[in-house]
Amino acid sequence: MNEAPELVWVVFFPFLWIAGWITASIIYRRIHDKPIFPRTPESALFVERAASGVNDSHWLSRIGHANRCLIVAVTGHELVVTPFFPFNLMFLPEIYGLEIRVPVSRIRRVGEWSGILRDFIVVEFDDGRSFRLVLRNPRAFRKALGRP
Repeated sequence: MNEAPELVWVVFFPFLWIAGWITASIIYRRIHDKPIFPRTPESALFVERAASGVNDSHWLSRIGHANRCLIVAVTGHELVVTPFFPFNLMFLPEIYGLEIRVPVSRIRRVGEWSGILRDFIVVEFDDGRSFRLVLRNPRAFRKALGRP
């Protein structure tokens, strides 16, 4: 009779653990003024939903390839890349560096990189970081950045 309550904890513990991580990440996002449901900036010159990408700045971030779960937007002064809900939860953007807001003036170079299966747009920043993006319309992205 005593074994049944232990079995309940074994069954429900993974769900409680995941719910705890989701709750903690929501609290973290609220504290740091990060949206739970990201929206595209109203003044965006370029917007692409369901883009793919990877942050090339660190070995851990290279593991976290985002496949068709990024919103990429370019305003007149800023590049914004963020995962959409629910991929922005459980600290995934923080662990893998998938959320960036960078002034366009800090972009050093926009280039191309051919992988085995995909072609990437590589955005290099003046602090040495870089981000690879897979976009359906790379020409419009470059035009919005002012880099044809």
